[in-house]
Amino acid sequence: MATIDEIDTMRDSRDVDGLIRALSDPDEFVRSQAALSLATLADPKAQEPLAKMRKDDPSASAREAAATAYRWVVGRLQEVEAIREPKTPPT
Repeated sequence: MATIDEIDTMRDSRDVDGLIRALSDPDEFVRSQAALSLATLADPKAQEPLAKMRKDDPSASAREAAATAYRWVVGRLQEVEAIREPKTPPT
């Protein structure tokens, strides 16, 4: 069982694997904070666990946090891809 301070430490140290494990914590607030912390990191590894959590978590508030985090992760990954795509010069 993780604490909110541990979630903050994992986020600050970019411990994506630890945050993904925390998505299964018994405490719904810890799960929600872990999801939102993953959103700030936007690591591609978080996409699938967040997608599962937003569908399967027993807590409505945790599912909502996971859905928000999922949208943030997907959106940030799309932004990165858009920057990487070669730009064609105007004609």
